[in-house]
Amino acid sequence: MDIKFNYSNTLTMARIGFIPFFLVFLFSKMHYGSTVALFIFVIASLTDWYDGRLARERNEVTEFGKFLDPIADKLLVFSAFISFVQLELVPTWMIIVMIGREFLITSLRMVAISNGHHVLPAEQSGKHKTAWHIATIITILVIISSQKIFDWRVVLESSGDAGMHLSAFIKTIPYIMTVICAFYSIYSAYDFINKNRGHFFEKPAR
Repeated sequence: MDIKFNYSNTLTMARIGFIPFFLVFLFSKMHYGSTVALFIFVIASLTDWYDGRLARERNEVTEFGKFLDPIADKLLVFSAFISFVQLELVPTWMIIVMIGREFLITSLRMVAISNGHHVLPAEQSGKHKTAWHIATIITILVIISSQKIFDWRVVLESSGDAGMHLSAFIKTIPYIMTVICAFYSIYSAYDFINKNRGHFFEKPAR
């Protein structure tokens, strides 16, 4: 696999470069630190959409780019999810399921390459899985940052039973959305393996 850096691959590398800044601001004691982390994550996520589009428009789709892009996605997404475990917003087991899925699929991609195949692109279910992961992370970051800017819990919980129920529901959103992420990860792994199993167990004809 030739390693070629072009505009789209450079943009993908930049997505990885955003991760340390995202983590620093998320865990900082700054009043607006989590808000800055939210904007950094959104910008980094937009590069995921734009680098693929740029590669197609400039005819710069490469094997290296197809391999690097999902790795950059995984590093960005799981830096956020692992941070949420540290912040006690989501259970550890869900993140273990999702990380296990990524290790499995990445290993199978490497097997396919060793069997002489090209880098296997993501299936639609995998792309939808990534989109849901990003939507979940952004939602959780919005909840965290809004709570620091304007403590909606105090307002809701002091406004009667309806407000208390709404506050309780908002607190469960990270859990609910992450559960869906975990199950979507399992489904997308099954879909990827089912559609590409020939690449893992059969060497191409010479």
